Amino acid sequence: MTETTRITAPGLVIGTVAGLFTALFTLVAGAPAGWAVTAGLMLAVPLAAFGAGCSALRLRGVLRGGAFAPVALYWLIAFPLARLVQEVGTRLAVGDSFSLPPQPVSFLIYQALISVGFAIGFVWVQERLVRGGAGR
Repeated sequence: MTETTRITAPGLVIGTVAGLFTALFTLVAGAPAGWAVTAGLMLAVPLAAFGAGCSALRLRGVLRGGAFAPVALYWLIAFPLARLVQEVGTRLAVGDSFSLPPQPVSFLIYQALISVGFAIGFVWVQERLVRGGAGR
């Protein structure tokens, strides 16, 4: 496995797993299966792309490994964009109409707040996967 693959793979995996959980939770909430799968894919794709991008930036030294603030700033922008893609894309695919979420500015601000938790999880998982475990 190349160094680039080893570094970027966790970002891809994290985004994919987030999409799977989204689909599962959407099903549990009682949404139709088509809606749940669409919502999961619409979140998994941008999160996987942004995750791989974040990992690549860390590989190149733009975002230092072990430093949380630069990664948190990255996800402060990337996570709300991924959620916006999910909301608009799901409504477009399932509802056949383009529409923004109600109160889009409030939506984006809330997603920016949530992004800090996602960034913490992202750094933690990536540090464990890239280093091969906490004990190494």
